[in-house]
This record gives sequence, structure tokens and C-alpha cells, in this order.
Amino acid sequence: MGYNLQYKGEPRGGDIYTYGVLNVGYWLNKRARVQVGITYGGAKFNNETTLVEAEDRLVHYEEISNTKGVAAPLVLDYVLLYPFRRLQLYGTAMFTPIFSVTNHKTLERREDITTVTSKSKASGINAYITAGFGLCIPISTKLDLYGNYYFLSRSFNRRLRRKDEYPYPGSLALGLDYNFTLKRKK
Repeated sequence: MGYNLQYKGEPRGGDIYTYGVLNVGYWLNKRARVQVGITYGGAKFNNETTLVEAEDRLVHYEEISNTKGVAAPLVLDYVLLYPFRRLQLYGTAMFTPIFSVTNHKTLERREDITTVTSKSKASGINAYITAGFGLCIPISTKLDLYGNYYFLSRSFNRRLRRKDEYPYPGSLALGLDYNFTLKRKK
């Protein structure tokens, strides 16, 4: 999943893409499950621009942004129905606090001389609420294959405004669930 981060009092934010998530969950009853997880992610962006100052002089500008972060999602899944008996269709909601650090640097290069024109570091906590639907099918007695489509992703730092759906109005998650219990719940 991708998140667009904003820091209080800072003009620049950052982006983070999680590499994977490790969740531990518990079935509250036959239909409801809670999970808590941990994930790490980041993103690095490099934007270069070249301007012609004179016929024989070029000026190169480069912006570098590097963001790293740790997130701890709290997930609630609720099974809506069991089409085809084995397949689960469920609704999913997730609250995700994210602690992240963004380093931003702007460089200017003229005739092999590079100058750092600005350098900043911002850090803070962002929180997102995400909602969607999922499908789950058992592939063995202990292992389930799932896919989630998140159609809603809003940031608390931006007062849950609709335009905060980032990077596009939907994210897809695929994964495996391992069942530690001896008997499977349906």
C-alpha cells in the first residue's frame, strides 16, 4: 500500500510504500477477526531539471527525497457471507499509525561544481483509516489465500478529506494466513 505523508509545520511531506506486513490475529467469533501488525516501508524520489542559462552554459537542478517509516496496522475483518461454501467474502477496516522520517535535498550543478542549495529533515506521526472488501479461500488445513481491495484510504492529518486517496483510489493486497488453531472456524 502507498501512503502520502504530511508533517505538521513542514512544507514538504513524503511518500511511503510498504514492502510487506506481518500480522497476528484472533477470531472473536465465527464472523469477526482482529489483527495487529508491523510493517516497514519507504520511497526515494529523484527529480532532475536542466535549464539553458546561455548558449554554452547549462544549469542542472536535482531534488532528492528519501522517506523511511514504520507502521502498525490494526485490522478488523467481518465475514459477510460464504459463497460456494469454502470462499469467504468479508469487509475489512484498518487503522494505521505511521512513524516516518523524510530527508529532502536540492542540488544545483554548474560546470562540474555541485552546490547543495537546501537540505531538510522532517519526521512525525501520520494516521490513516482504510476500508475495503476481501476474499479468502483455504488452500490447506492450516493455510488460507486472501486478496483485499481497499477502496478508501484517508489521512487523519488531512482531516479525512476525500482527495487524500493516494496513490490512486484503490490498493490491492494479496497474502497468506496461517491458522495456528487445531480446528478451523467457519
